[in-house]
Amino acid sequence: MIERSGSGLEVDDVMSGRARRVTIAMRSLLHATLLLSSLGAAGCGWLGPAAVRSGRYAYNQAIIATDSEQLLGTIVRIRYGEPTGLLAVTSITSNLQVRADAGANFGIGPRSNYAGNLVPLAAGLGYEENPTISYTPVQGAKYLRTMLSPLPIDLTVLLLGAMAKSPQVMTLLVEGVNGIRNPDFLADATDTADPRFGRIVELFAALDRDGHVAWTPGSGDPATVALHFAGEGAGYAQRVRELYALLGLAAPRMRDGAVTLPVVPGFERRDGAVLRLDTRSLWDILTIAAAAVEVPAEDVESGLAERLPPPGAAGRSIRISRSEHCPDRAMIAVEERGYWYSIDATDQASKLTFRILETLVSVQMAETVESRKSAPVLTVPVSR
Repeated sequence: MIERSGSGLEVDDVMSGRARRVTIAMRSLLHATLLLSSLGAAGCGWLGPAAVRSGRYAYNQAIIATDSEQLLGTIVRIRYGEPTGLLAVTSITSNLQVRADAGANFGIGPRSNYAGNLVPLAAGLGYEENPTISYTPVQGAKYLRTMLSPLPIDLTVLLLGAMAKSPQVMTLLVEGVNGIRNPDFLADATDTADPRFGRIVELFAALDRDGHVAWTPGSGDPATVALHFAGEGAGYAQRVRELYALLGLAAPRMRDGAVTLPVVPGFERRDGAVLRLDTRSLWDILTIAAAAVEVPAEDVESGLAERLPPPGAAGRSIRISRSEHCPDRAMIAVEERGYWYSIDATDQASKLTFRILETLVSVQMAETVESRKSAPVLTVPVSR
């Protein structure tokens, strides 16, 4: 045993005191580690649902916003006659990792060497998210056929049925009905506008607003697409007869105020009373929207931007504004050629037309991607 003169304190006592402090610190560290481990294990139970609640909405909002930006940018590029392309988000895989750590600091030697510099106990719990996003280019022969071919009758009828109260929908989607050409967006300035088409659109919209119209996309094999009228009263019957007369059809024989009119593609010739629709292609509809883009006049005069036919009723149903700064009140905005192009959040007609375009493009993208499952995809891991 070694004694320090005048103190009566043995070295063994000092060392045992330090050992007790170390033992207490190690015990505290063990308890903290066990606590954090249990929290980490429990975290897997609450972190997963919490990640779904926050992550699903955030990812969905990001996809919706970027799809809209991609489409608006495509319309502006079409206005300038530039190449366009689409990328579809095909998958998002997100990995969540939970980690827990604990630590304790203690000193050996005179207290003055470490006093105030040590953390007796430290603990932490954290997680990180590492998403992997896959894109597929929308291209190929099927993409080209879909863009340039007339819209399928069943798809057109679905849209007409969902939005028939808005006359702009038929004006936008239909190029002709029963040989009566839609005068909107005529490429040939010598063409004479036929007023009958506008009146047909008005009658369809009025009958639909009063609940007299129902479009069925088709059933059976082959599928039969049809237009149904039902109602009562002299006003209803008079409008249906006027519509039939404009379409070049004999007056309908109504049974209890109901009559059905088969709907066929415009090129199809069938005996009897039918509604023949010539539908626009998706490329035609995007070009109509491009004509409504407000580009600088000097870009048109110089040939930088395409000189498109003046937008008619369909083109006027969407307005894509140009500004030098990103507008505060925009539903969607993209920056192209030093300007911001946007759709005003309060412009309901433009928002409806843009929604129709988004629906058609999304269907086309989904079908093209489905047919190219074996094609290469671009996968981007995102880390932080």
